[in-house]
Amino acid sequence: MPSLVRLLVCPMLLAIVAAAAPQSGAQPLGSARGADAPGAPPVPPGALRIVNFTWHAGRAAICAEEPAPATKQDEPTTRRTRVWVRDGTAIRRVATGPGTCDPAWSPEGDLLAVAAPDGLWVLSADLRRTTHLVDTRHEHDPANEFEYRTVHRPQWAPDASALAFVASDGTTSWVEVVDARTGAQRYASDDGTAEFTWEPDSRSIRFGAYVIRVP
Repeated sequence: MPSLVRLLVCPMLLAIVAAAAPQSGAQPLGSARGADAPGAPPVPPGALRIVNFTWHAGRAAICAEEPAPATKQDEPTTRRTRVWVRDGTAIRRVATGPGTCDPAWSPEGDLLAVAAPDGLWVLSADLRRTTHLVDTRHEHDPANEFEYRTVHRPQWAPDASALAFVASDGTTSWVEVVDARTGAQRYASDDGTAEFTWEPDSRSIRFGAYVIRVP
């Protein structure tokens, strides 16, 4: 799987998912498909507060903060967030590590993408199959040491053929696009980019006033 060569972490860089977590008293970010979708789901059992969430066909994928101290992966501090899926009255926690957040349902709701300290994961809707689509760990170091390249806010292309997300090395951010099946990188934006939306053709991404064609 291709990976970008970026600056390694320095001890004083920002927390690994602090940018994704709301400030105290802030409203959780959420999204839903359909105008009649519910509002914010209940806080998962044992969690402190919801960070963000997304609905699809009555199912909620929820990122929430746990009542536990932050942990460290190499130098960066990992905020204790997890992702749960709520379907009716049943709720299950996604089997990824602490720091997992920013869930995103695929357009058909059959897949769920989540951002984690070690990269981007894609899970089946029943949570039985997991794919480590983008691995941000060092290629030649022990598995518990991480290059400071974090992943945030994944978005599916409308036809589910690709995933775009914000990447960061602690000093700048950029947008990457990967193949949704293989994780192969298809595009990386210039540094300093963090806001984007997919165009309906699933081949183009809008950055403010301009649109780029994904190879």
